[in-house]
Amino acid sequence: MNKQKYFGRERICASFIDSKIKGKTLNIGAGEVIWIENDLFLRNKNFISSDIDEKNLDEKNKALNKMKIDATKIDLKDNSLNQVIMLDVLEHIKSHEKALSEINRILNKNGRFVICVPNDTLLSYLNPVRYVQHERHYKIKQITNLLEKHGFKVEKVFAGGGIFELTNLYIHFLIKYTTGKIINPKFFDKLRDWEYIKHNNSGNEIAIKCIKK
Repeated sequence: MNKQKYFGRERICASFIDSKIKGKTLNIGAGEVIWIENDLFLRNKNFISSDIDEKNLDEKNKALNKMKIDATKIDLKDNSLNQVIMLDVLEHIKSHEKALSEINRILNKNGRFVICVPNDTLLSYLNPVRYVQHERHYKIKQITNLLEKHGFKVEKVFAGGGIFELTNLYIHFLIKYTTGKIINPKFFDKLRDWEYIKHNNSGNEIAIKCIKK
């Protein structure tokens, strides 16, 4: 049983992820907020946490298996995984089509792929990360077509998030760059969750569950 209660984007993504799946799961891009490693798959021997930055694979990351991975060149065998998770990573990768081809290669047939990317809406221009880290944002049709092109069948799509999520992001960065601490203010949890009650084409984030054809 999961220890945490999830809100907003995390709640939707968690509902798409199978934490009890048989076989191996790879999370590409553990990042700094490691709820997948430290809660969903805690002490799971079949789970691999990965990141291109080794500092995100330090002792704070409690995954039993860790790998430094470049998503465009993954050092894993063909058809060796049952599930791949990639949340808020694809938009950082210049060769995003190469990354999707690699993910398709390492997944078993009918393997699950859970991905989350920023939605290319007017509100997304207020996202500070868009200008300093992201290569692109995606419209819903654009990302679903891209997944289909690279051998995936889209099963579920959910877009959500709004001004409360963006406000939470600004506060997160303010705390991080003034104190060095990684904190997500709990005050915004229910407000963020309200922005994910139902699918909204203009939401900040697009969460997708698909399978390898």
